[in-house]
Amino acid sequence: MVDGKDWAIIELLRANSRISNSDIGREINVSEGTVRKRIQKLRDEGVIRKFTVVLHNEGVEGIILLRTEPKKSKELTSSLGKRFDEIYEFTGRFDLAIRVNCKSLEELNAIVDELRNTDGIKNTDTLIRLH
Repeated sequence: MVDGKDWAIIELLRANSRISNSDIGREINVSEGTVRKRIQKLRDEGVIRKFTVVLHNEGVEGIILLRTEPKKSKELTSSLGKRFDEIYEFTGRFDLAIRVNCKSLEELNAIVDELRNTDGIKNTDTLIRLH
């Protein structure tokens, strides 16, 4: 069960994943050991799945929407989840969305072409973020 202190830790980590446990402890008035144990508990329970780095994107950012064959949706979600960091399931016109950062439009197009040729993907639509 995630409580208020856990959420405070999560919010501090979201703002700066490099913040030390000691600094978190000072912010929320608990010991470094308590912070360490709570973070480990959150990881063990799957609340925190990973720590990551957000890069300044100088390339092309896109969201690729996918319509899948219903019988292959679960398999596709699993396999694509291993390849892409951000994949989301939806109800409605599209079943999945993948967020990608590419160096160029050509790289994004290559990913889209590959997905279009993947068994179980019926249709795609690509949204390109304008900066």
